[in-house]
Amino acid sequence: MPKNRKSFSLARQKRALLALEWSVGFRPAGSIWVLLLALRGFSLVEIGLAEGVFHVVSLCCELPSGLLADVLGRKQTLAASYAMFLVSALLMTVSGGLGSVCLSLAVSAVGYNLQSGTREAITYESMIQASQEEEYLKFSSLQNGVYRFSDGGAMLLAGATMLLGWQAAYLLDAGIALAGLAAALSLWEPVCPGREERSVSLASLPGALKGTIQGAWTLLRTDGTAVRIMLVNALVGAGATLTRFFLQQRVEAATIPALLGPSLFVLGLGGGLAGLITGRLNRMSYRRAAALTGLGVAACALAARGSFLPVLLASGLAAGLLDDGLQLVSDKRLNDRFPSAQRATLVSVSSMAFSVFMIPLSPLFGWFFS
Repeated sequence: MPKNRKSFSLARQKRALLALEWSVGFRPAGSIWVLLLALRGFSLVEIGLAEGVFHVVSLCCELPSGLLADVLGRKQTLAASYAMFLVSALLMTVSGGLGSVCLSLAVSAVGYNLQSGTREAITYESMIQASQEEEYLKFSSLQNGVYRFSDGGAMLLAGATMLLGWQAAYLLDAGIALAGLAAALSLWEPVCPGREERSVSLASLPGALKGTIQGAWTLLRTDGTAVRIMLVNALVGAGATLTRFFLQQRVEAATIPALLGPSLFVLGLGGGLAGLITGRLNRMSYRRAAALTGLGVAACALAARGSFLPVLLASGLAAGLLDDGLQLVSDKRLNDRFPSAQRATLVSVSSMAFSVFMIPLSPLFGWFFS
């Protein structure tokens, strides 16, 4: 944590945060993991079960990871996140059966847990330190765009990734995770109101954790609006995420190898363009914004069961656009309600709601798209 506030540079912090978005988005193997597993001979039901394991682990580790970020620091937690991505990619290179694949996905889940809430918290607190909170939605949309377009860029290379081979592709993912680790270590830890600039000793850790849990529980118990936003956003997000996951196999079957990369790139464009609709959604009541995006995602899931390539691509693009648009608006409204000292913990609770929906829906969507 910087001892001198004058040493904090929001411009430098933003560059590091955007580098993190690129490194987690541009994963040639990770971006088409469903397709790679299918080509290795795993059935869609097995892939759905593996995704379910991912979210069981995510559900168990989400809250502890948010607590660690609030108590021990957001920079250190982000660094640990990218270390987990590195280990997960290396484990996948030596995976054989479903069990070893699930192990790799479980480690990856821990990585996402450590990042979930931490990224939003350090971004929002950086804006507070620079007295630019009103810029959060704009910069958050930019972060989302960098992530989605880098993920789309990885999908654009899907044909080359398949030629490279899944093991070599995951080694490339490991190298990119290492770059993300370096970017995380270059971050400043913003001054957080309500959390003293101090080192937490082993003796004081239980008390610090208890205080963070109590503060988070107080908000969850008294702020019904925040809880409803978490649940609705999680349900819409789960449906859209699974639709995009299982669309990969349908798109692969509906196109020729030379067009696979460009087709998958189109699937990722929706999320990258979400910034175009966030302003309009944010001006609506949350109930209306959630209803419009939720119904749109349901229509996309139904359309994605077909085999006509243009419809498949339009379904994936629209699902990503609607999902990320609602996600950005939900993040903004939740962060406006969350206290600084428990911000990462509460965002992690929101992510837990996503995992709660993903656990039963993952195998169900695997059956739905079979």
